[in-house]
Amino acid sequence: MAKPNSTSRGLPNSLIPGLKVRLMAMETTKSRWDTIFIGSKPLRYLVLERPMVNGIPLRFDDTSKWSVNFINNGQIFNFNCEVLGSCARPASLVFMSYPKSVDQANLRNNKRYPVNIPMTLEGAVGELKGQILAKGLILDLSLGGCLAATTVELPPETPLLLKMYLDDKKTISGLQVERKSGRQASGTYYSGLSFLPTNNQEVYTQISDIINGIENIPLRI
Repeated sequence: MAKPNSTSRGLPNSLIPGLKVRLMAMETTKSRWDTIFIGSKPLRYLVLERPMVNGIPLRFDDTSKWSVNFINNGQIFNFNCEVLGSCARPASLVFMSYPKSVDQANLRNNKRYPVNIPMTLEGAVGELKGQILAKGLILDLSLGGCLAATTVELPPETPLLLKMYLDDKKTISGLQVERKSGRQASGTYYSGLSFLPTNNQEVYTQISDIINGIENIPLRI
């Protein structure tokens, strides 16, 4: 995983006018939209083109919070911001707050889906077997792995067992993973976990069900 951006000063070097970005609402029903980055005033605000729905510009509520991500040069960038305002003339634009921090990571081969799933990790072999090593959150998920946030650093290249705590008291237990990459920012450790090929098909089916559920979430206009 690439070096972290603890601040957003390097953002203008990566987010260039004309770049396609993905927006996801962080409140109420999760709405997802693709749009175009227009420009920015560094450390003040970002300017995006308002997505069109049936030929009508999408309405953005002031102060609503959004997660923004985009891909550039084999890296994926993700940050949070809120709507400052929007306009219809001379162009249909939305103005968003400048991010205070930006998460940056190498792309995985599989598509990544932003999530917020509580989890625990325990050792799977040797002296660590059976020991709970960390509790935290899964921030994104793909068929090949996930990004985990914890308050302690995880051992690299060591088999671990991941347990996900889903809605309605459902869990996925015994998912075998290894930490392949990691970074630290503001007291939080971000670990890129890879699912090991020793996992059985049932586990992959459960992961696929989560991803299918995310893809089938209805959009909110």
